[in-house]
Amino acid sequence: MLEAAERLIRDDAFHAATMDQLAATAGVSRATVFNRFGSKLGVLQALFTRATESPEMEAIHEALAIEDPVASLEALIGAVCATWEAHGYIHEQLQAVVVLEPEASAPLEQHRQEQHSDLQGLIRRLARADRLRPGLGEARATAALHMLTSLESFLRLRHEHALSLRQTRQTIAELARTLLND
Repeated sequence: MLEAAERLIRDDAFHAATMDQLAATAGVSRATVFNRFGSKLGVLQALFTRATESPEMEAIHEALAIEDPVASLEALIGAVCATWEAHGYIHEQLQAVVVLEPEASAPLEQHRQEQHSDLQGLIRRLARADRLRPGLGEARATAALHMLTSLESFLRLRHEHALSLRQTRQTIAELARTLLND
C-alpha cells in the first residue's frame, strides 16, 4: 500500500486520488487501506515515518557522529542530499497537506526540531574546534546551515535550476564551507 502511495505521489496524483484509487493501485480493498491507515493523511504519515527510518536518514546520523566536525559537516551535506533525493517528495506532500490540515504538522514539527538540534550541535562542535568563521555567531551559523540543508533549498537547486544531484551536493557543500574558518 505504501509503495502504491509513493507511486501516486511521484506521479503528482496522490492529492487528487481517492481512497478507492489508492486501494486499486495497491491491489487491496478500500477497507484494508482504511483499517491500516484510517485516511490519506494516515498513509502520508506512515510514509513519512518510513522515510525517517530509512538508510538515508541513518547516514545523516552517522555523519553527525563523525568526530571531526569539518568531516562531519561534509558527510552531512552528502547524506542530506541523498535523503531529499530519495524521500523529499514525501516531505513535500506532507507539508502541502498541513496547509489544509494543521493537525498533521506534528511529525514535521518534531523532525524540524530534531534537525535544528542536530545542526546546532554540529555548529557548536565547529565553534569549539575554532573552525567557525570569525564574527559568525552560532545562531546565525545554525540558521544558515539549516537553510542550506532544507528541502526547499535542495528542490530549488535540483528542479528550478536543473542541477544534477552531484552539482546540487557540490553547491551546498561549497556554500557550507563559507561558514568555516580556513
